Amino acid sequence: MFKNIIFTCVALLLTSIPVFAFDYKSEMAKVDKKQVLDDVYALVDSEKVKLFRETNIEMDKELMALFDISIPRSKLEQFYTMLFYISKYTSNEKDEFIIDRDLTIRLLISSKVFSDPEFPKRISRVFLSRHNRKKPFYKVSFDSNEVRLDLNKGDGFEVSREGMEQQAKALVFYGSFSFSLRKKGNNNVEAFDFEDVDLYGSFGSRGFINVDINYVAVKSVEFHKGSEMALVRAKVSRREFEINEHTWLLGLVTRFVTDKSLQPLDW
Repeated sequence: MFKNIIFTCVALLLTSIPVFAFDYKSEMAKVDKKQVLDDVYALVDSEKVKLFRETNIEMDKELMALFDISIPRSKLEQFYTMLFYISKYTSNEKDEFIIDRDLTIRLLISSKVFSDPEFPKRISRVFLSRHNRKKPFYKVSFDSNEVRLDLNKGDGFEVSREGMEQQAKALVFYGSFSFSLRKKGNNNVEAFDFEDVDLYGSFGSRGFINVDINYVAVKSVEFHKGSEMALVRAKVSRREFEINEHTWLLGLVTRFVTDKSLQPLDW
């Protein structure tokens, strides 16, 4: 009988884990594409070695298409895809290096990949590892142990799901955050293996079992090329259980449950 009770509770919790999906249409920012290219070609590493010794026509075409406002894309996709192209096309032969901070910030501002143009100035270091050329690894460090990036200019994103109003308010970076990138067989760029970043907001469900969650860990984001849609895999963050009180069963179940949703996504 005890086994049946546990099975029932787990089943209810599984159906109560919130779906982190939000209805949103990105505002395409018009950028000076020539300036973006100039800023990409200006990049050097911490030893002043240029990342690009000469013009790369293939990369130019990719970047021009990435910032073409006639094709719907999120700033989030532009950010991660631009970093993927930088790693893919760089002529710097080192397996790992630190990219010059000031030149990186200049590029992030000119490309308008953040809604808040002041946010890139919080970056203190950008590390790139290319031991696996097809899956580059980035680690971005900040000037504080905890940095928040408010979403949608501070208004957040809201949607009514699971019997309650879900609201994503901010991304929280814990001193730094890291991720890997790859291009899949369908030509979609995917960012995955995120570390030290959570989505903060009000999430949960209302029903037979009420669940309230504040911190969600995004595990991967696959950007669907030529659209604003992204396939997002996420789960309840371990930080949630450090900050808020929950049952041991919820803590156990959420270790193994990953939510998957196809949705518009941006910051």
